[in-house]
Amino acid sequence: MKKMMKKLIITTLSIFLCACSGFFDKDNTLPRAPLAHFSPEAKVHLLWSTSTGWGSGNDFYTYVPAVTDNAIYTASKNGDVIATRKTTGKAFWRTDINIPISAGPAATNQVVIVGSRKGDIFALHAENGKIAWKTHTSSEILAAPAIGPDLVLIKSIDGRLSAFSLKDGHALWHYQQAEPTLILRGASAPKIGNGIVISGFANGNLAKLTLHNGSLLWLQPIAMPDGSFAIQRMIDIDADPIIFGNRVYAATYQGQIAALDLSSGQILWSHALSSFTGMAIDNNHVYITDAKSHLWAFNKNTGKIEWQQTQLEARNLSGPALTGNHVIVGDAEGYLHWLNKNDGHFVARTRVDLSGIFAAPVTNNNIIYVVTKDGQLAAYTTL
Repeated sequence: MKKMMKKLIITTLSIFLCACSGFFDKDNTLPRAPLAHFSPEAKVHLLWSTSTGWGSGNDFYTYVPAVTDNAIYTASKNGDVIATRKTTGKAFWRTDINIPISAGPAATNQVVIVGSRKGDIFALHAENGKIAWKTHTSSEILAAPAIGPDLVLIKSIDGRLSAFSLKDGHALWHYQQAEPTLILRGASAPKIGNGIVISGFANGNLAKLTLHNGSLLWLQPIAMPDGSFAIQRMIDIDADPIIFGNRVYAATYQGQIAALDLSSGQILWSHALSSFTGMAIDNNHVYITDAKSHLWAFNKNTGKIEWQQTQLEARNLSGPALTGNHVIVGDAEGYLHWLNKNDGHFVARTRVDLSGIFAAPVTNNNIIYVVTKDGQLAAYTTL
């Protein structure tokens, strides 16, 4: 029975968006906010758009595109990995690994890594898509891999963080956290710093480990479970942590956002908040979308709320991306929204397609790359 309960995962956004206090009401789904009217202050220019396969569909896998010097790599749930030229939007290779992909891609100029629902890990040569090696971990992979100088980190849904050789895929080390019986269907990616790893887990713990052997340096709870029912006690860290200078930022579902000292793990500031999508940071602010699809900006040093944008409520926002003076988020109807960093007002909007945007946009050299749930990949600039 316990083994079966470990497989129970929440999959629907309607549950994601429920406030715990009202979960057992007859209907507590938030109504989707209509599109706000505003006078555009920036012009959105589409550079190119192309199909990259099946995408994630309704499985809500977060296939965030991986951007390298010359290419963008995307994955689809049917097993396709595609390399696309950044300048033209033309694919230069496509590889079908013949196994449903659930995580990735992560990429460098040399290698592309994806993970599967059965715990398979594939490394492909970045220049031609040929499989370099294949290995296996303990359970389904939902978190994007993290690539270091000579290893790749894989976090599986059973709470195991594993390091594999980037050269041939042999196992280097493992670190394990005990996970709750009920978790969200998602997972935060481990983050690599200067010789260290930061990883969040579904039990609300944030860990710092050494990169070379996985030794634990500190373990800090970001939130504590509270409530009579298992669904009320979910405190997953599904938004990717961010390492920025001598601090690390993390957020939980039904918990809080917190800034921690990178060296000691001490919490420097925190604020009650529920998030499972993502964060972005610049020199002044931490930006985050919460479970109600509100977008927040916190002072990164003090935790003070600088602004909150609530007019996108229940639009199932993606995590944010940053470019210039703009914050960019996608929504479930396929719209991209540009907001001013200083106060959160709307400055531009465009629609990518009808299928919706679940993965956070990616910015590179002031170009915004976004992939939709149906696998449409598009590149935009703003003027």
